[in-house]
Amino acid sequence: MPEVIRYENPGIQIFIKSGHQFLDKVRSFLATAVRENKIQQERARDYFREILHIILFYGQINLPKVEPEEILQESNRQLSARYPDIFEMCRTHIPKRPPFTVLLDAIVDIVRTRHEDDVLQCLLLEINDMEVPNGNTLCRNIFVSTVINLCYFSDQCMKSRTPNYFGASVSCRGARQRKIMIDTLCCYTWHRDISWAVCVANQYNQDAFRFPPRVHSMAFNIFTNGQSTQANQRVENLLAGFRDQQVPRFLQIARDLRQFGSLVPRAPCERCFEMFPNIQFYPFPQAHEHAHWEYGNCAECESLSQLLKSHEQIVTRLHRNQFQIGRDRLINAKNRRLEQNLQLLEFRFRDVVQFEGNQL
Repeated sequence: MPEVIRYENPGIQIFIKSGHQFLDKVRSFLATAVRENKIQQERARDYFREILHIILFYGQINLPKVEPEEILQESNRQLSARYPDIFEMCRTHIPKRPPFTVLLDAIVDIVRTRHEDDVLQCLLLEINDMEVPNGNTLCRNIFVSTVINLCYFSDQCMKSRTPNYFGASVSCRGARQRKIMIDTLCCYTWHRDISWAVCVANQYNQDAFRFPPRVHSMAFNIFTNGQSTQANQRVENLLAGFRDQQVPRFLQIARDLRQFGSLVPRAPCERCFEMFPNIQFYPFPQAHEHAHWEYGNCAECESLSQLLKSHEQIVTRLHRNQFQIGRDRLINAKNRRLEQNLQLLEFRFRDVVQFEGNQL
């Protein structure tokens, strides 16, 4: 394909601009954190290395493929010298999570707290300049998730609660590419019970287990700068319903963070409500949003997985349902679909799918 035609392809242009902008912003954020002694240099390097691998890998499963030098542009020589293994592994090894999830983990690490105001404020500040030009307008960076979620568990008996655990929706462009990432998360990244919940929902349209009481979850749509007026109006409309009452916490968050960016509270979609029916969602759905995406796409899965990984006492209190088809068969089906989609996108893996090994 002649380069002039290739770069006139709007999809390729947006992919390249999004990848370059995301990496440039993350590199600057991590470098500042190192200078201010908020994170060790080696740990910051690991975060950037992982994000670099993911975005270059996404280029390899894009249609048409987008090569590293196209995404990195003038940074190509410097980064290829510093991370030579990544430029090879992006063609042979699969990352285990999306880039926005890694950025979110880095933010929690750097702000040194899991308080929602601190984490979400930092997140909004980092993504404010990630929109990319598209003709005379700005469009969303394709590597920025559309939804952020936080969850926690409050133990009434012990009069305590866990910290917040954050997750983001799967940021991956293209239906087949998104399936690759969901299957990878399900088979190799998430807590086994969350993976099982996604598999059971796909197979049976039922919940695999019930959480103990008092697991809480809040989700927010992330709006771009260009959508800030629309986002603020939605928040004002929600606030109007509580003029004579105490404003609920999820609305306080959206209201108080408006100077940093735009978050709009959102109820769980029907997929999440089917998988996790006894969670205390905020806001609670008045009517279920019909989801056209797959089970496992939503931010709730990532945050709940982190909650279970960090608190084994919650895992022991799950009330599990029984199904005729066992976990191994359903996970194997996910693995087969993962390999099939990689083959269809001409990704060169060997007999066994390999994964990038330095995930934090």
